[in-house]
Amino acid sequence: MDRYRDFTLGEFVWDKPFRTWVLNPTREDDETWQNWLAAHPDKREIVERARQLVLSIRPANASLSHPEKRKAVERIVERLESRSAEHEESDYVPWYAGRNVRIAAMLVVLLGLGWAFWLRNQPRALNYDRLVASAGIEMRETVNNTPNPLMVRLEDGSRVTLDPGSKVGYPAHFREGQREVFLSGKAFFDIRKDPSKPFFVYANELVTKVLGTSFTVRSYDNEQNVSVAVKTGKVAVFSREDPDAVEMQSSRELTGVVIEPNQQVVFVRKTVKITKSIVPEPAVVAEGTAAPNLEFDEAPVSDVFSALQSAYGIEIIYDKNIMDECPLTARLTEMSLYEQLDLVCKAVGASYKSIDGRIVVEGKGCRNM
Repeated sequence: MDRYRDFTLGEFVWDKPFRTWVLNPTREDDETWQNWLAAHPDKREIVERARQLVLSIRPANASLSHPEKRKAVERIVERLESRSAEHEESDYVPWYAGRNVRIAAMLVVLLGLGWAFWLRNQPRALNYDRLVASAGIEMRETVNNTPNPLMVRLEDGSRVTLDPGSKVGYPAHFREGQREVFLSGKAFFDIRKDPSKPFFVYANELVTKVLGTSFTVRSYDNEQNVSVAVKTGKVAVFSREDPDAVEMQSSRELTGVVIEPNQQVVFVRKTVKITKSIVPEPAVVAEGTAAPNLEFDEAPVSDVFSALQSAYGIEIIYDKNIMDECPLTARLTEMSLYEQLDLVCKAVGASYKSIDGRIVVEGKGCRNM
């Protein structure tokens, strides 16, 4: 990975391993790149710009298959050569019979065929009605026409709390091996744990897969974004257009973009882009009924960050060797996570960023203040 330190924007865009990570990421590739970016935060901006460029030019990769191209070229050449043969006995050669013109004609037709092929194979936007219609099983439907949240109990004991104006489709009896529901609107899911029967929420083009956890999904047909936010446990999210979607759905593991407590993903339907981040208002998720102890007396800042990480379940990345040199006395109870981070970082001359669902703290340490 060292070779990427001096890469320009263009070199990133056309680098094969980089394009593979952007267009067809695996868990291993994503972990490798995220670790590299964490170690080189100054490269995040150029990597993100390159990633957007790769995604924006992706339709150019859609084209005719090799056999289709070959047949199309053969037909075009055959027609052009038969026309030019008619003029071989004549001293006059029309302008349109020249070799360069024939090549140009082939390119134009191929481009046209490729564009038509790409358009023909673009999936139509998915919505609740289309998903339910294609489920292949009789569905029950609950619509919340009240001004208050409405709870729906499913066969397996799971609970779905619908926001006003939302609806959920679900079978009376889940099929063997999996549990599936369909959502239009916003709902909070509290899923009964059953690793032998993964639970799926289908919301427009986004699939949410869980084994047992609680989370919120927002997916309105008239909105361009679909979002998933986790309260407890782990959730895997992926697009139905992902090349590995079938494999990710059938796997017993949670694959795709995996999010944990206080993390969320936002899926942009138009660009098929998934962004992972921290929820706007992180909540304490530490196990047990007692509130975490967030009062410190001359404690190393590394201990403070460790306590915050445990309390909110959000990974905080920092240089422990440097932060161990910074003692802190502070009472951080009754503050939001961001207020706590602001106070701690200001006290030790550091700063923090939220990157890919993690907190990254940067600073030179108290010795250099």
